[in-house]
Amino acid sequence: MVVLTGGIGCGKSIVSQVLKVMGYSVYDCDREARRLMLTDLTLRQQLIDHFGEATYLSDGTLNKPYLAKEIFSNPDRLAEMNALVHPAVARDIVQRQAALKADDPIHATLFVETAIYFESGFSHLIQADSVWCIAAPLELRIARVLARDHTTRAAIQARIDSQMSQEQKMALSDAVLWNDNEHSIIEQLNHLLGKR
Repeated sequence: MVVLTGGIGCGKSIVSQVLKVMGYSVYDCDREARRLMLTDLTLRQQLIDHFGEATYLSDGTLNKPYLAKEIFSNPDRLAEMNALVHPAVARDIVQRQAALKADDPIHATLFVETAIYFESGFSHLIQADSVWCIAAPLELRIARVLARDHTTRAAIQARIDSQMSQEQKMALSDAVLWNDNEHSIIEQLNHLLGKR
């Protein structure tokens, strides 16, 4: 299992897409966490027990405005949410990795895309064989997020400042892929895959 991590705007999704084209499986933690919050009955009940019946709407979907109000203004509530969701995601990752090994020994490596691998404590829940940090210059990261999210430069900078720095993530990782429009993603991936 290889973890792909990096800050906002670094281009994790671009690297993930290239890996998919190369035939590898990529597990997007954000997307899969949202799926599990809807489909994992144990997790659903834990969330209701912790955050109340208003966690889900009458049609069974997540009440996103309610949850956002509950968790983003209160770091303790966010930690409580993560303490419920992260173990469910970790179990799902282990199951996905086991299924891959049985299906295709050549592409048996599962790539796990997660922005907050180190800072969330997720590194204690799943054992990665390797951690690859996706990196890009600050101005390029800001430009990407401006184009994608249609927000303000100040809001993006605030989000970047609230995350672990790119330099810290790079230092904690086993490898760094530069997604800076200068280095070839495919060449870097081929190099790293060849070392496995």
